[in-house]
Amino acid sequence: MSVLNRNNLIMLLPWLAFASLISILPLAFLYEKGGRVIFYYCAYFSLAGLVVDFFRKKKILLNDPKALAMLMLGVIFIGWSLYAKYLHGEKGELYFTAGKRCILAFIIMTYIFHVYREKYLGHYFLIKSCISSLALAFITSSSFAFMQALTSDERVVLGINRATLTAYAYSAVTLALITLILRALENKYKKFYFLSISIISLYVIMLTQTRSAMVIHTLFLLYMTFRLFSITRNIKFISLVAVLMLIAVGISYKVIETRFDTTVQEYRDYEHGNDKTSLGSRFTMWKMGVLTFEKSPFGQSQIERNDYITAYLDAHNQKDSWALIYINVHLHNEFIQYASLFGVQGVLVLLYFFYIFIVAELRVKRKLTPIAAASIATLLYGMTDVVLTSIEFIAMFSVLVTLLTLIEKNEKLR
Repeated sequence: MSVLNRNNLIMLLPWLAFASLISILPLAFLYEKGGRVIFYYCAYFSLAGLVVDFFRKKKILLNDPKALAMLMLGVIFIGWSLYAKYLHGEKGELYFTAGKRCILAFIIMTYIFHVYREKYLGHYFLIKSCISSLALAFITSSSFAFMQALTSDERVVLGINRATLTAYAYSAVTLALITLILRALENKYKKFYFLSISIISLYVIMLTQTRSAMVIHTLFLLYMTFRLFSITRNIKFISLVAVLMLIAVGISYKVIETRFDTTVQEYRDYEHGNDKTSLGSRFTMWKMGVLTFEKSPFGQSQIERNDYITAYLDAHNQKDSWALIYINVHLHNEFIQYASLFGVQGVLVLLYFFYIFIVAELRVKRKLTPIAAASIATLLYGMTDVVLTSIEFIAMFSVLVTLLTLIEKNEKLR
């Protein structure tokens, strides 16, 4: 009886880890803290499962490229944070929490893929559960977005409480889901799913009023519509998609017009030497980031970087630049931020990260995959913001990739 109980306990860990995994995305959009707590529990169950299987002499593979990419980000974040804290006396959490999340993501991915290989849970059940988790995440997040839009005139933020990050995470999840639908076997609901998710997601993105997402998400949807047309050659359906997309954009016309006018005005202000705008301050930060990288190509502390930026702007009569407000957060560009702090090694890790999630995916599958779609969107959003150091985005992206990897391990989607 004791052996039976011990075996039952051992086999409980895969169920607990996987149940936690598929619960994260549907909850995170509604209540970020709840999703965060479940993410940690998922990591604890996964770590326990790895330890148990190690002592059971099960073969555990630690070389999955996607998991290693997350681990390398975590090592860079924690390594730099230790350097900045103990050699330069910087205060605050720095990137310790982001690094910890990346390492926990590595543990989760390693164990979940191990569970798949060992067939602790049925593959059919795993795949169906992953698809259901993604679908439920779309339904809960979109419903919450509509509710917020009806009860408030403010930008939609969902449970994440930051409109920009909400837009990036929501866009990544929905674009992956739409790509998954395009790759699925033909069935009578395929076009309906594509149409519904495309139109609803476009409208929700407009409600966040995040400029980069409004452009990038729309372009992705147009591309995917053309891909669907190349497969179906159904002019009536594609026309319907186009009309509904125009309606979704038309409903948000005031928002689009306002954001477009603001963008044009901010660019003109910058051209005339005024960077006291969101866009203008970004231009200044990008320039400063490149200059600090040229000065310290192998990395530096944030204090050193910011002191150099402050001195440079003072010397060039820009003491009141809005860039000085944001440099303690980040420089609003993923690659420039990494270059300015982590140096060449940080840029190389980031390049490897996107190589694994985009280039390697496209080379193996020979077509756009859900993981590649979500990763390309993340890369593009990182051109005007920094998303991979966000502790919320790290958890959501790693879970998304884990779910999609399990789905993609099956040659045929059902």
